[in-house]
Order: sequence, then structure tokens, then C-alpha cells
Amino acid sequence: MEETRAMKDLQKIAAQLLALNQQIDRRDMFPTLHPAAADLVLENPYAFCLATCLDRGTKAEVIWTIPYWLLQLLGHLDPFVIYGMQEASLASLIAQLPRKPRYTSDAPRTIREITTVIVEHFDGDASRIWKDRSAADVKATFQSVYGVGPGIANMAVLLIERTYGIRFSDLDHRYIDIKPDVHTMRVLYRLGVALAQNETQAINAAKRLNPDYPGEIDAPLWLIGRNWCVPGTPRCEECPLVNVCPQTYGG
Repeated sequence: MEETRAMKDLQKIAAQLLALNQQIDRRDMFPTLHPAAADLVLENPYAFCLATCLDRGTKAEVIWTIPYWLLQLLGHLDPFVIYGMQEASLASLIAQLPRKPRYTSDAPRTIREITTVIVEHFDGDASRIWKDRSAADVKATFQSVYGVGPGIANMAVLLIERTYGIRFSDLDHRYIDIKPDVHTMRVLYRLGVALAQNETQAINAAKRLNPDYPGEIDAPLWLIGRNWCVPGTPRCEECPLVNVCPQTYGG
């Protein structure tokens, strides 16, 4: 009986998360510190790739605004011109950003490597990284860039499907996990699905909730963690999961 009840609880939580996922506008996935920065990431695949590859332990608002700041500093976001810049010049550029990526010293190499990939292998068209290519190849391309691991590569595939309307036919969605961060880990723990706030627990919890496509609930978990299930005192009454959350969190 207890096992059956627990399974029904998981199904209710999953249903609510999937319903919220259908309501999420693609702009919601790119919080920025300037409205034009979100437009840039949505409309310019090179800007998307730059931010994605730099996304390591930095607030989302900062990461998705960095391409916009680079555009303001350079007067362009031309991969061919940036391809010709030395790492020292890129480091000087990074130093001028109003807010910087967490691994500032690694950023020039990361920018240079993703730009080199785009120019040398895709004729300067970043969208060709995913157009008419398999998800496996897309992930391999991103992971070839310095500092980009499986988590970021998975996130890139998830965002590409959501943002650019791509559906990778080769992708076995059962093996596409969420990208655990402080928000998703906190929400899954407070829901009582994860036993602790760590990456392994979060990944396994998402698999239990939505085994056919664990990564599909990444976006709603992330948004809930940012907007309602915040650290300290969560805004439970406003949360989309208020009717299914046992609220057995530890704060």
C-alpha cells in the first residue's frame, strides 16, 4: 500500500511539472540583466553558444547577458573577427565585463575554442552545430570545447530542442538527464523525491519522476527553484506544486 501511494505521489508531481513545462515561454529560460540580451541569445546562435560554453557556476542572469556585453564592447559579435583575436585580447575583453564568469581565467580559452570550432568546421554559422546533425554529434562538439563537460553538453541539447524547435531523431530521451544546480537540487529535495541536495540524488530523482525523458522536467524544476522554492523561506502558496508538495524540506 505504501509503495502504491508513493508511486501515485510521484505521478502527481510529474504531471504538475510536465504541465508547467508546456506553459514555459522560451524567453523564460534566458533570464538576463538587460532585455536586449535575451533577444540576442534567442536570435543569434553564436551568442547562444558563447553563453552555453561559459555556463559554469555563474548566475544565469550573468551568463546569458555576457554575449550582449561583448557586443557592446566590440561593436559586433562576428565569429570571424573574434576568431582572429589572441587569448590575451580576449582576456582583456573579459576584464572589462560589468559582471564576469566564475572562471575568469578560463573564459578566453573557452571563447576561442568554441569560436574556432564554429569558424573552422561550420563556416562561421553556429546554427550548423545542430542543423541536420545527431544529438550525439552535437554533444561531442560542445564537449570538444575547453571546460565543457557532459552536464553542459546535455543542457545545450535540451535548450536547442526548446529554443530552436529542433527534435533530435537519434536521441533516446530516457538517457537525457537534468543538469543539476542549486535550484533543481533544492526543489527535488523539498519535494521528498531526492534524499539529499546533491547531483547524484537529483539526477536519480528526475529519472524516477519522468523516466521516459528525465531532462524534460529540468526547466520547470529550475524555474520553480528560482521563483518560488527559494532558499530560506519558500513562497509555497504561490508555487505551482503547492498541491502536491509534502513540504518536508529542511530549509
